[in-house]
Amino acid sequence: MKEALGVSIKCPANEQVKRIYLYYLEHADGKAEATIKQTVMALSRFEDFTCHADFRTFNQKQAVGFKAYMGHRDLAPATILSTVKQVMRFLRWLSMQPGYKSKVKSEAIDFMNLSEKAIRSASAPRDRDFPTLAMIEGAIDLMPVATAVEKRDRALVALSALTAIRVTAMTTLKLKHFDPRRCLIIQMPDEVETKFSKRIDTFLMPVSDRIESVFLDWITYLETVELFGPGDPIFPQNLMGQDERRQFKTVGLKRAHWKQSASARRIIKGAFEAAGLPPFGPHSFRNMLVSEMYRRGVSVAVLKAGSQNLGHESLLTTLTSYGQISLEEQGRLVREAFAGPVTDRGENVPVTMADLEALFKAKGIT
Repeated sequence: MKEALGVSIKCPANEQVKRIYLYYLEHADGKAEATIKQTVMALSRFEDFTCHADFRTFNQKQAVGFKAYMGHRDLAPATILSTVKQVMRFLRWLSMQPGYKSKVKSEAIDFMNLSEKAIRSASAPRDRDFPTLAMIEGAIDLMPVATAVEKRDRALVALSALTAIRVTAMTTLKLKHFDPRRCLIIQMPDEVETKFSKRIDTFLMPVSDRIESVFLDWITYLETVELFGPGDPIFPQNLMGQDERRQFKTVGLKRAHWKQSASARRIIKGAFEAAGLPPFGPHSFRNMLVSEMYRRGVSVAVLKAGSQNLGHESLLTTLTSYGQISLEEQGRLVREAFAGPVTDRGENVPVTMADLEALFKAKGIT
């Protein structure tokens, strides 16, 4: 009946082998939950294209057709590349499994590769809108501070601006993870949900005394008014109660972490919207902080320190992924760089990314 209505029926064999593959990714390949979710989505898109045909029917025609199918969907180039890579990875694993070795051919999988042009397009850095420091200060200034919950929300936006810490990590921080003497957030992976479960030491970046005071005042408020201890969350849940009409309402703070980061994201976006600004998300603060370093003309060593503060193992990740030099500043730097006398330094050889990496390595900057 479903086939007559044009509805695809899931293939039982596919469902079974997908479960095995996802178990392999988690327990043998050590993939994070986010990566596994991306894999599930990628395989779902592939099966939508094949109408849930048995994976054993995979061939060159399917490979080429899936590329075209993805290209005609309203998806970002990076999403298309990620999806195709995830499907290819699955198919290569599948080609080595009993019952599939003779069916899923490596040569056919190769035909799913995207063109060099498509890969460059997907890998190219994207200009992203992000708030300026002045925008963030303005949004925080307009946030109400009458209740404990409102103070918390304001401090949450402030810490995001000072550190660009990932929101999943921020919502799992405890008071003991903040060292007020050094203005340091210690993200321990056994208690804080960090990316790739790595330890990240993040100092408050002194971009704004006003913003820093908001966060430090919140820490003092938690310890002296709410009487929170080292094991309590920096950003606790709302405590719900009932009013005189027995209707539920927020009555304070609960000594528990948020179960998900969606609430924190809503608070940050809502703060900008209330100020009449675009609803910038927490990740946009990374672009702001790197742009501030560019604007202030910091040294390479400071750029490296800022990169580590963001949790990046390589400075190149920071330089190629975040921040933006304004057109005016770009023009000034370029004009000034070529305004002086020419010094003969030998043959004019273009500098490659490998050259930059070698230079950073020689200076102890990775």
